[in-house]
Amino acid sequence: MSSAKYLAPYIVINGFVYVFAKDGMGYSSPFVFGAMTGLVTFLFLLVAARGKLVFNLGTLLFSIFFWLSGATWLLGLDLISPAQSAILSFTMPLFVMPLSVLMLGERANRVESLGMLTGFAGIVVYNLPLLGGSLTLIGAGLTLADAFFWALFSVCMRKLKTQNANQTIATGSFFNFVFYGAFSFIGFGFTPSLNLAVDIGYGGAVGGALSFVLWNTLIRSMRLARLTTLVFLSPIVTLVYGALTTGAVPGVLTLGGVALIFVGIYASTVLSKKGDLKASLAAAPLTEHDS
Repeated sequence: MSSAKYLAPYIVINGFVYVFAKDGMGYSSPFVFGAMTGLVTFLFLLVAARGKLVFNLGTLLFSIFFWLSGATWLLGLDLISPAQSAILSFTMPLFVMPLSVLMLGERANRVESLGMLTGFAGIVVYNLPLLGGSLTLIGAGLTLADAFFWALFSVCMRKLKTQNANQTIATGSFFNFVFYGAFSFIGFGFTPSLNLAVDIGYGGAVGGALSFVLWNTLIRSMRLARLTTLVFLSPIVTLVYGALTTGAVPGVLTLGGVALIFVGIYASTVLSKKGDLKASLAAAPLTEHDS
C-alpha cells in the first residue's frame, strides 16, 4: 500500500499523455516537440537534483535508451492515433519479463506471469473497438520499439537504484534534450499557439518530470513484473474520462477488457504476494518451538 500514493498519480498522468502529445505535434514536428518538452523536463528535474548531474557508463546507457523510447514513441504517434499508440506501447510488460531476468536476475513467479499476460489480454480486448482506421506498419513498428526501449530504460533505472534518483533522471533528461535538439532540424516544423504551450507544459512538467520521478520511485519499491501489470490501469482512466465527458456507454468488449485487466492485477498483486508468503514460510527452517 505504501506505493499507492505514487502509483495512482502516475496512472492518471499516463492516461492523458498520449492525447496532449498528439495535439502538440499538430503544431510542431516530433523532434521539435520532444526538444521543447525535454527542456521543460530537464529544468524541473535539475532543480530537484539541486543542480547536480551524474556521468558514468550506466547513466549514459540509461539516457540513450530513455531518449530512444521517447523518440520512437513520438515518431510513431505522429503516424497513428493516440488509442493505437497506447495499445502498442502497453506491450512493454512483455519485454520487461525477459529483460529483468537477463539483466537483473529478477524472475517473476508463475502467478505474476499469468497476471501480466491476463492484464495484457485485457488491454487488447479493451482496445479492439479502437483499432479501426489506418494503422501504418512504420507507425506500429516505431511504437513497438518504444515499448522495448521503455522496458530497457526501466531495467537500467532499477540497476542504478543505488545512485541519487533525482540526479540520475536529471542527467537522463539532459541528454534527452540534447539528442532531441540535435535531430530537431529533420522535418522542422513549429507553429506557436496557446494550445502548443499547454501541450508542452503538460508533456514537460507533468508527463515528463513528475511522471519520471514517480516511475523511478515505483521501480525502486517493487518488482518490475508486478509494477508493469499495475500500469494497465492507465487506459481505464481514459475510459472513465470519456464516459463522464461524452456520456458514451462502454461496449461489452471494453467492459470485458476492463474485467480482464482487474483479474490480471489481482493475480499479480494479491495472489502473488500470498504465494510469496507461503513459499517463504515453507522455506523457513523449523525452530525448536515449531518442532
